Amino acid sequence: PESVLPRDEDGYPIFDLCLIGVGDDGHIGSLYPNRDEINVTDKWVVGVEMKQPPGISLTLPVMQRAKLSVISAAGKSPKYPNGKASAMRLAMEDDVITPVEFPASALRQTAVWILDEPNASEMPSIQRTVPQDVTGIVA
Repeated sequence: PESVLPRDEDGYPIFDLCLIGVGDDGHIGSLYPNRDEINVTDKWVVGVEMKQPPGISLTLPVMQRAKLSVISAAGKSPKYPNGKASAMRLAMEDDVITPVEFPASALRQTAVWILDEPNASEMPSIQRTVPQDVTGIVA
């Protein structure tokens, strides 16, 4: 019911928080580049048959309407010493790329992006904020 899950004027649910995963190909949730699911605007959730087993994903309009959307990219590996740095640059700064090509770019204006140093390494101009007090955080 709407009393439990508030909706906007278009009938979309408004979540308090959406914690959204991002891939190095720019997919968010299970909305992958150059697939029809990224363009769905008449549903809250879509089925996605990209992998086996198939999955589901919130649609882009639902993700965009959350009170707070958070995207986090952290970590690196010997194969990827800068983690998802190239992907994060495309998602956050490339004005030419479209959400169809790189879905994460659709959340550029609405999400809070949390990146560690390797994943932010291709964006020297972004503001870096380091928490002063990290007590109580369990890794």
